[in-house]
Amino acid sequence: MSESSNTSLNHQLSQYVFRSILSTVGASIYVLADSFFVAQKMGVLGVAVMNLSMPLFNVMDGLGFLLGMGGGTLFTIYQIQDRKRSTKTYTQTVIMGLIIGLVFTLLGILWALQISHLLGANQTTFKMIFQYVQTVLLFGPGFIFNNLLLGFIRNDHGTKTAMFAMTISSLANIFLDWLFILRLDMGMVGAGLATSFSPIISILIILTHFRKKENHLKLVSHPFILSDLRQTFSIGLPSFLTEMSTGFGIFIYNWVFLKVSGNNAVAAYGIAANVLLVALALFTGVAQGIQPIVSQEYAHRNFKTIKHGLHFGLIIAELLGIVCLAFVCFNSHLIIDFFNAASNLKVINLANSGMKLLLISLLFSSLNVVFNIFFSAISNSYISIAMVILRGYIFPLVIVALSAKLAGIQGVWLSLTVIELVTFIIELIAWTIVKGKMKHNDFSIG
Repeated sequence: MSESSNTSLNHQLSQYVFRSILSTVGASIYVLADSFFVAQKMGVLGVAVMNLSMPLFNVMDGLGFLLGMGGGTLFTIYQIQDRKRSTKTYTQTVIMGLIIGLVFTLLGILWALQISHLLGANQTTFKMIFQYVQTVLLFGPGFIFNNLLLGFIRNDHGTKTAMFAMTISSLANIFLDWLFILRLDMGMVGAGLATSFSPIISILIILTHFRKKENHLKLVSHPFILSDLRQTFSIGLPSFLTEMSTGFGIFIYNWVFLKVSGNNAVAAYGIAANVLLVALALFTGVAQGIQPIVSQEYAHRNFKTIKHGLHFGLIIAELLGIVCLAFVCFNSHLIIDFFNAASNLKVINLANSGMKLLLISLLFSSLNVVFNIFFSAISNSYISIAMVILRGYIFPLVIVALSAKLAGIQGVWLSLTVIELVTFIIELIAWTIVKGKMKHNDFSIG
């Protein structure tokens, strides 16, 4: 690439990444704002409740990413190769989103009690968890469609609209939390309503994209193309499994900390998990920002630009990881106090000793998140799927238990860093293999 084209590409990547980061961080504020306002009203027990409920959001967001990232990537490829088929891909993805969203509503009506117990509700926390979980489940279609539509409009040159939608909806979420929890004293139901209204506000803003002349997202009548549906799931599966793995990890840690030290330990972990949630949203924003350009260049078989996009994403994500870790190291007491209005000493001691150990993992998770979505964007989704299964499911089950036996609670805090480091080494090996194939013009789909 020439110097001028390099500069132009960097400018485009910067715009996409910046807008995507605002969108993904905006999405993470749904739970962050709830945790803060719940902590102000209900103390650290409320933080524990929010953390126990968090895996539910990972499930819903993950399914939205499955459809949005998978369908959006396939849409971009077909926009270059077969425009009529790109419209069909969008239509059947929307239909799948509607079906999945309604399933969550049904779960909220019929099985909210069982889901609350599964998430770790005990005699102390059950009522609050049940109220929150049931409220959020009833609005399940909003969470699914928000991530679905965001994925498509980013791939239809609507990154500015996506950024605006998530920013406004996040601000609305903060205001509604203040209104429902602090002013109207609606407790966990109020927290659930504030969170659930936010994606709906985002969707209303996203709909303005469909009035633009450059919009290519149109619903058409046609039978399902099963091969495209499989391809959508295949491409989007790494994003789904990545989001789900965050929930699975939180679920595992919640149960371990409950067993070790009860609700106070879960609250301490919840404080760290909220920071982790925002950091992972930053990294996901970087990865989703480079994805449309990488997918487009993959369709054109342009190896140099693909590699440049990856390197750009890795550098930005790592810098963000360093900044986040430094902020935590120098401001740990400020962060703890933010979620611990009642100054619970047990929570302060647990969080202060463990949070820094847990968040060293950001130095490696920043790179792993970019690699994961990158492999999916170049249709090597089998690598992404394998890595997510290792990083998000197998390693936590093995390494967390082993770390606890070897080093007790400190080992549990440090285990996430070990998981991310081992994953990063394997990701580098995978990229070396893929890079070698691309250099020889082998762009075979995995």
